[in-house]
Amino acid sequence: MRRDRLVALAIFAGVVVLGIFTFTGLRVRNEIADFVPNTEERDLAEIARAVTDSELSRTIVLEVGPGTASEVASAAGELGDLLADAPGVAWVTSGPPEGIDRAMYELYFPRRYAFIAESAEEASALVAGDALDERAAELRRDLTGPTAMLVRRIAPTDPIEAFPRFLRRAQASGAGGPDVVDGHFVTPVLEGEGVSDRWGVVLLSTSGSVFSADAQEPVLRAIDAAFAKVHASHPAFRLEQAGVQRFAVAIERGLRADTQRISTLSTLGIIFLFVLLFRGPRFLFLGTIPLAVGTVLATASCRLVFGSVHGITIAFGSALLGVGIDFVAHYVNHHVLLPAGSPEQTMKKLWPGLSLGALTTIAGLLGLGWTSFPGMRELALFAGVGVLASLLATRYLVPPFMPEKPAPTRIHRWLASVGERAWRGLVSRRRIAVVVPIAASVVCLAGLSRAELLDDLRAMNQSDPALVAEDRAVRSRIAQGEAGRLVIATGVDDEDALARNDLAYAALTEATRAGELDRFRSAHPVLPSSAQQTAVDAAVRGRPNLGPAMLDALERAGFVRELFSPFAESLETPAPPPLDFAAFDATPAGVLARPFRIHAGDRIAYVSFVEGVHDGEALAARLRRIDGVRYFDQRVFLTSAYGTFRARTTELILGGLFVVLAMCWIKYRKVSLALAAVAPAILAAASSLAIVSLFGEPLNLMHLVACLLVLSMGEDYSVFLIEVRDDDEGPGVTLVGLAIAGLTTILSFGLLALSAHPALHALGIVTSLGVLLSMLFAPLGLVFVGRSKA
Repeated sequence: MRRDRLVALAIFAGVVVLGIFTFTGLRVRNEIADFVPNTEERDLAEIARAVTDSELSRTIVLEVGPGTASEVASAAGELGDLLADAPGVAWVTSGPPEGIDRAMYELYFPRRYAFIAESAEEASALVAGDALDERAAELRRDLTGPTAMLVRRIAPTDPIEAFPRFLRRAQASGAGGPDVVDGHFVTPVLEGEGVSDRWGVVLLSTSGSVFSADAQEPVLRAIDAAFAKVHASHPAFRLEQAGVQRFAVAIERGLRADTQRISTLSTLGIIFLFVLLFRGPRFLFLGTIPLAVGTVLATASCRLVFGSVHGITIAFGSALLGVGIDFVAHYVNHHVLLPAGSPEQTMKKLWPGLSLGALTTIAGLLGLGWTSFPGMRELALFAGVGVLASLLATRYLVPPFMPEKPAPTRIHRWLASVGERAWRGLVSRRRIAVVVPIAASVVCLAGLSRAELLDDLRAMNQSDPALVAEDRAVRSRIAQGEAGRLVIATGVDDEDALARNDLAYAALTEATRAGELDRFRSAHPVLPSSAQQTAVDAAVRGRPNLGPAMLDALERAGFVRELFSPFAESLETPAPPPLDFAAFDATPAGVLARPFRIHAGDRIAYVSFVEGVHDGEALAARLRRIDGVRYFDQRVFLTSAYGTFRARTTELILGGLFVVLAMCWIKYRKVSLALAAVAPAILAAASSLAIVSLFGEPLNLMHLVACLLVLSMGEDYSVFLIEVRDDDEGPGVTLVGLAIAGLTTILSFGLLALSAHPALHALGIVTSLGVLLSMLFAPLGLVFVGRSKA
């Protein structure tokens, strides 16, 4: 065996070993956060990612019913117990934690004066002058009201009812949330519903990423299995869910299915094409070498840099099947039909064109690396490494196995004659050829003038409408807030964030009164900042002679003065330290504030859930006046970010074209040849976008990415033709190679257009159209500039 073959086999064996290490345990993710941009508003983008990965996003709301309150409460308790030890479940609850009532008393009763009101001014008003007679009158009324048992117990030490007042305010802040029946959560009675329309509620948090199907599928299966047992004892009930997990798993399942199907069909199509043209397994094997090397090295690079690979990147890798094989198709076609001697000599003859085409492709693809989307940067790395590895594999691993004097098949010779006749026909009818770019320009003007740009992340994913409707219904029953709409207060630590959250709470209260939103939920009522607690407590304790004055008011109201001496004594004792998150979270009551708190990088944030936003701009403007507080509307944020990305993509396309044009000019030293290399791809890319627009399909992010790919790959075809412009048979033979390369690419990218996933569909339809048009337009550039060298 020749030495060059042994070296090639050794290198290929090393690639196989690397592939085994790369694909063993490879994590494929479908995280939406990869397509949340690092915009100039980095703090907001960081918060968006923090919310995406927070316990808030990992929580699933399960509702079982409908039925009476006691029936659904029993079913919810049974479902919660069955899921307690399920794999992937961090915690699950179907009712308030055990001991929460005692924890609330132990935490708040000693600090009752700090929680009597929302502000020091309000607290002062409650204990000022004639207001004490009102407090005594309230006490008399409440001693015969629904809370009489609690009031009677605490009245001697709390006649101003600071603790009951706090409990009422805390309960009001969670209005619309679940009721508690027999120790379990039950949806409240909504307007127009009957007694048999209640739902039992179970809250469940998962331990893994919500966007990892491997982490979430076991949880979803456990939920289905647990409900099957509940359904056996409650056959009339059904289960409904709200949570990100089902959407993420459905999307990733779709991506996996599409990727497997497309890869299989692409492989079969290319095998058929190579067998039809070249016969025998040798050329098919040669075609797989750059594909295998490019895919392994690209995947290994992404795993090394990012730790895992995104599903869209894997799908793009399957499309690389057509791109990586283009180099081999061009080389094999020339060596079979128009050899320059040995396989190595043919390769040396074609190498300038192959390397220039590959380098210009890489230059265009690497432009994606300058976007603000982490997912796009990964795709750029994958594409750049994959194309470069495919090129080098074609140069050094394919020639050693190429036959010295291969005989062309009958169909291959026929295609060569067709290519030669087509080329001579174009040259002799140069004026008629002008019609093609003119017609394409008309299509571009007609299509691009009516193009609709869709700056929406939802264009990248497809959600089941039934799941969306169910998710909304579940959330609406317990007033969980509108998905994607939050008010976020951030600080360097908990106290800083809580102080800003105090201001946000006051602003949201004013916004509610002004009709800008219907209601909101916040951690503020149960956990204001230490500064506010201290100020409110001081306003009560600092009121001169509050003890004697309150005892006088109680006596005037008919109470026995001596019974309330513990109240006067409590005012003389030092105030307990303010309640902070750490102390609060260490008790069963911590569940009341935990869902509102997230980590945003090295900062702490407290979120408020808003519902019924009627004037988002006014609300955002109101909150913008508070330092560290932002109104976050995910849809508006992503629309703005994608608009910015679209402008950035346009800059990248223009910059990439300039780089490619410069590279071609440096190579050929002639502007006309540089334009002949680039102009057909530009026209093809614009025409493909125009055709998609004419068929009424809005353009999204992946259409623009595909346009960049067309510019990068389509330019190769013109370069291949220009390189053989002075060979009598070169252009005709090269046209056959272009047809083979174009068909392999269309087999890959065209099949992506059949995907149900919008991102893959957009990538496939524009790229396949663009590559086809590039293949057709490429000869025109050379026809117009002529064949003679400078």
